[in-house]
Formats: sequence, C-alpha cells, structure tokens
Amino acid sequence: MNSVYGFSSMNIDQNSDLLPNLVAKAKLGQEQAFGSIYNLYFEKIYRFIYYRVSHKEIAEDLAEDVFLKAFSKLSSVQDNDSFEGWLYQIARNKVIDYYRDKKQLVDLEEVENTLIYENNIIDVLELKENQKIFLELLKELGADQQMVIKMKFLENLENGQIARVMKKKEGAIRVIQYRAVAKLKELIKKISP
Repeated sequence: MNSVYGFSSMNIDQNSDLLPNLVAKAKLGQEQAFGSIYNLYFEKIYRFIYYRVSHKEIAEDLAEDVFLKAFSKLSSVQDNDSFEGWLYQIARNKVIDYYRDKKQLVDLEEVENTLIYENNIIDVLELKENQKIFLELLKELGADQQMVIKMKFLENLENGQIARVMKKKEGAIRVIQYRAVAKLKELIKKISP
C-alpha cells in the first residue's frame, strides 16, 4: 500500500513538504496522490466558489470541474510549490466562466474581488449584530482590501496563498491587510458610542 493513502486526513498546513510531494507523485500518474490532493483541497475550493456563486449545487459542480481541469492539466504545473495558487486560479476562472455563460449583467471584476453577502448567500437574520456591521463596513474597503480580508479571515488562507491567488508579492499582501485592518478599526471607531 502506498503511503500516500495516509495523507488524506492530514492538514496541508502541518507539513509544507506534503503538497509538492503529492503533486510530483500525481504527475507520475499516481491517482492516489491526486486523490489525496482532492481530499485536502476540495472543501477550501468549494468554499472559495460558494461565496462567489451563492448556490450549493453550482458550487459543488464548479469545484468538481476545477479538480477535473487540474487533473487534466497537471503536467503544465512547472513548480510543484505553486500548485495551490494554480488551483485557486482555476477556481477563480471557473467562477468567471460561470457568470459569462449565464450572461448575467454582473461586473466580472466585482465577482473576482468580492464575496457578495446578500440574503441569498448568508441569512442576515441569523447573523449577530456585530457580524452584520462588519459585513457592511467591509463594503467600505477597496476591492483588493476586501479580497485579502475575506481570504485571510473567512477562508483562513495564509499570506503566501493569497499572494499566489492575487498574483501579488507576499509583502504587498501584508501591506494591503495592514491598511484594510487599520481602515476597519477607523470605521468601527466612527460608529462606536
């Protein structure tokens, strides 16, 4: 039995060498390795898509499409360490394609950079008052700031992962995050008694 089977329940963040090794094995045709990648990332990719399309079944279908495309294009990954960013890029492109195919009048840049928090995505009635205020204040930030805050604190991505998805340097992500948090603090002070 290949040792790859034991990786499926591990957290990818616990072992930075795990993903590149799995990618290398998957490139060699070891389907079990790609299965482990799928198990490690499906939930993250699903959430990433769900927050952008606000529909469970569509998000599931698109997430599956992401992994099908990743599997078919695996040989095009030059640097195994960049696989995660590449996977999120595929997910981002699938969301854009989804809206293009639907021919809805949606600003594609807004879809890329924001999570739409409306009644059909999060039942506002179930949110605590502080959460509602936070979501409203978040709208006051620029698109990059919103995306960084959402990926960092709602999707629990690390700065390096966010940098790969946004195609920016990790230092730039830290600056965007710092400015976004400072702006949120300033906005909170304005509404606090």
